[in-house]
Amino acid sequence: MSWIALRARRYFGDKSDKAYLPLRAGRDDQHLPLDANDGEGYPPLNSTPKGKWRHAALLGVVLVIGLALGHLTAPTRRVEALHAPLLPRALPPSTDADLSAISASLPARREPVPSIVHYVYGLDESLELPYFAYLAIRSALEVLRPERVLFHCVYEPRGVWWERVRGQLEVVAARNVTVVGVNDAPVVHYAHKADILRLEAIRDYGGTYLDIDTFVLRPFTRLYDYDTVLGMEAAANEADDMAPKGLCNAVIIARPDAPFITRWLASYDTFDESQWADHSVVMPWTLARAYPHLATILSHRAFFWPLWTPDGLREVHEETEDGGYDFDAAGQLAYHAWESVAARYLRKVDPEAVLAGKTGFTRMARRFAAPGDVDAWREDLRRRDLHA
Repeated sequence: MSWIALRARRYFGDKSDKAYLPLRAGRDDQHLPLDANDGEGYPPLNSTPKGKWRHAALLGVVLVIGLALGHLTAPTRRVEALHAPLLPRALPPSTDADLSAISASLPARREPVPSIVHYVYGLDESLELPYFAYLAIRSALEVLRPERVLFHCVYEPRGVWWERVRGQLEVVAARNVTVVGVNDAPVVHYAHKADILRLEAIRDYGGTYLDIDTFVLRPFTRLYDYDTVLGMEAAANEADDMAPKGLCNAVIIARPDAPFITRWLASYDTFDESQWADHSVVMPWTLARAYPHLATILSHRAFFWPLWTPDGLREVHEETEDGGYDFDAAGQLAYHAWESVAARYLRKVDPEAVLAGKTGFTRMARRFAAPGDVDAWREDLRRRDLHA
């Protein structure tokens, strides 16, 4: 046995049953195993303290060198692993049959909501189109840039503002709704007639329905990929924005024959003329919660803010120290002007007031005024004075 082997066996211990040979006289307690091929013993590795520390240091150096070599070579192995190809260098080309099979397994892409805007107006008598309604129509023409604008009416409007916008619209003769539902419930008020006609128009054509007092402030393009889109109408003095009064039907965006619109129309089987907003506001909210997959619901701040409350109307229509409501900063898509309760403000809007822009409303509406509006308005005033 070699000298190194003997020392290593002595240092790390030997559990064998070999005989041991005394090393020095008087030191019987220090032994090395006696090998059959060796005729002498050698001093043990740890025979003195100095020998212990010297050989321990040597083993430590060897260990450090081994670790260092391992760290130097490990990154190389990791880099090689990172650069190892995960896929073959060249994939076999796809055949027409492969592509056809993949295409057949994918759902068909649905067409977006048609680029059609609908208005329903003039159901009970021939009305003069007011200036604010003219500006609202122009907002849809300029912002949405629809392919068609269908103006559904029983009686065609009249007046200078109708004459100025009539050429950009398609007038559609609307039916006179008198009954609705399986029980032929009577429909008397023109607002209820309009509620039904707008749903029928959206069902038949698809597109975007707008009340005549709705101003479009930003494009609806991103909404046209959804089947049906409606906006919340907040409840007055309601602290919880997520507990709305309902879904306002002043703005409706939908594909033709959208299931939500079909269900909404079917709900008129229970129509009651004495209930003002049950089927126009409350019912769609009920349906949206029952069939959440059929409609996309936007916050009340998308279309219907500020609200119709006295504070909301003052903020929009009156001159204030802070300048009133800022529609540009609000970032909303549209503004429903609540004509039924804001008529005293809206009827005073004229081209000169809009150009002056002293209120939040007139500043918002100014961008939709057309060249020549002031001259046409003044000429109309002179004509009225002559016939007074």
